[in-house]
Amino acid sequence: MDKVKQSTKNVTAYGGLNFIYDAISRSGISVWLDQQIGYRSALAQYSYSDIVLSLFGNTLVQGSFVADLQILKARYADQVFHMIPSPDTVEYACQELKQATIVKTASSGVVHELNYSDRFNETLVALAVKTKLLKPDTMGYTMDFDNVVIENQKQDAKISYKKVKGYHPNIAFIDRLPVHIENHNGNTPAKYQQAETLERCFDNLDKHHIKIEHFRADSASYQKNVFDLVAKRAKYFYIRMMDFEDIRVQCGKITDWEKVKINHQDKEVASIDYSPAKSESTYRIVVTRHKREDRQIDLLSGSAYTYQGIVTNNYEKSEQEVIEFYNGRGDSEKSNCYLLNDFNLHHLPFPDMDTNTVYIYLMAMCATLFEWTKTILVDNKVKGINIGMRTKAICFHYITVAATFINHARQKIITVFSEQPYAILRI
Repeated sequence: MDKVKQSTKNVTAYGGLNFIYDAISRSGISVWLDQQIGYRSALAQYSYSDIVLSLFGNTLVQGSFVADLQILKARYADQVFHMIPSPDTVEYACQELKQATIVKTASSGVVHELNYSDRFNETLVALAVKTKLLKPDTMGYTMDFDNVVIENQKQDAKISYKKVKGYHPNIAFIDRLPVHIENHNGNTPAKYQQAETLERCFDNLDKHHIKIEHFRADSASYQKNVFDLVAKRAKYFYIRMMDFEDIRVQCGKITDWEKVKINHQDKEVASIDYSPAKSESTYRIVVTRHKREDRQIDLLSGSAYTYQGIVTNNYEKSEQEVIEFYNGRGDSEKSNCYLLNDFNLHHLPFPDMDTNTVYIYLMAMCATLFEWTKTILVDNKVKGINIGMRTKAICFHYITVAATFINHARQKIITVFSEQPYAILRI
């Protein structure tokens, strides 16, 4: 390299983003978002849809913080989408949309703080329906429910069970689509008022005619009122239960254990009928046992085994099928990781929980838009793109390409500097 020549020609390094924003515009999603979320003051320069789409673009080009919008605005000037606000405007909008935090004191004296928005939760499902990622009155959907600790040092964050400060939201996913979020402060356990949360979630899904065939959750859902609720609202449910005294007595009576191989490991499995957590109904428990490392015989079961179980009302699948299907909820835990890492929930921008909850909802919408974008790219047979990709891969394979606009014969034409063929996306 002998010389550097500077050019002021307006070339963006994120040329592929133009095609994505163009598809969003033609789909009517931007107009729909404003209708769904609401309209800002007539004096406001940027709409709520501008803010959502700006955060979406920021994520796609691997911006990690809201402050990175300033860089996106400079490097993406005069392109298809140019209504990119400042970080301060994003904060003002989130302040406008926030809901008051609900504070409840338990009989033990523990103070629980909850923050959620029925309007945003409805928007999450409605957006999935709008983009045709979820189809009303279609059976076969599996909903995974989980809690995740978002570690942070915000002024109102509290110590979680992981011994770090943060928030502790619960999130319901259908595949990688977040369909319900309720934020809790870090000190609130996952099981706290879970049945009430799930009831709001199922009510919202029912409004949009989304039918849940399978419901999966971890041991925090091992509660009587949760069993009774999900047994009515989903066709089948699968909830993890851990080893405890009563179940060891029941398992000690089993004489017919079947040996199976799951994930390349040999396991012994069996089924029993049991009324878990003092439930009014009897359900099937698919039990797995493995030898204790200390080889000591437990007095209750009369054996040297540790037991784990999955409570279900599905009597059709074999023990192995139930276990393998439940293990599929590991994809839900990955969805939490994607939301935290790819959509910047590890970098919550605001000082308080209620404003950050709005930001979480906005980024969840971006996650749904990303899943829709991948289906569009795959349907258009874009080279190298597959539905399992994360944001970094899409940025590398499609978005990062030099492009500029020229005016010719009263037309605005995009010039893409690449051997890879780019074309207007069919939607």
